[in-house]
Amino acid sequence: MIVKNTTRYHISTALKEAVSAYPVDGLVVELKYCPKGSRRYISGTYYRRASGFEDGRLIRIRINRHNVYPLSTHFKTSSYRKKRNARGEEMTYQKLRTVAFHSPEDLIVAIFLHEFSHYLDHVQGLNGRYKQTKADKFAISILEGLGIIDAGEEIA
Repeated sequence: MIVKNTTRYHISTALKEAVSAYPVDGLVVELKYCPKGSRRYISGTYYRRASGFEDGRLIRIRINRHNVYPLSTHFKTSSYRKKRNARGEEMTYQKLRTVAFHSPEDLIVAIFLHEFSHYLDHVQGLNGRYKQTKADKFAISILEGLGIIDAGEEIA
């Protein structure tokens, strides 16, 4: 795995250690800052095909240099609940887990792990559709195993 980092964060070792049990041959991870004026606190994308990466294997992460920590973000779980709306119609909601990250490095690892799950699906020949909850659960399980976050309760 090659990490191309143009930020001030020293994160290459942490990313490699987080996925040391998985195949990473040919994977390239690009870590950059969000474009000036961006309202996103972070974004991540796994590219199944990109210029210069026709076989995929590219994860691009962009972090906003103006983030304030702790920063909370939501992860989807596999739990659902049903609730009636104002018109009495039954609605199904997916439960979310809110996680607070206290450093940019921890946030970067979390988003990397989410995207890495999409990479694993790709190298296993699985399609990329409807896999966001699976990727969130993968990231949460490794973050808990690394001690970055505590094992927690799901929040509606």
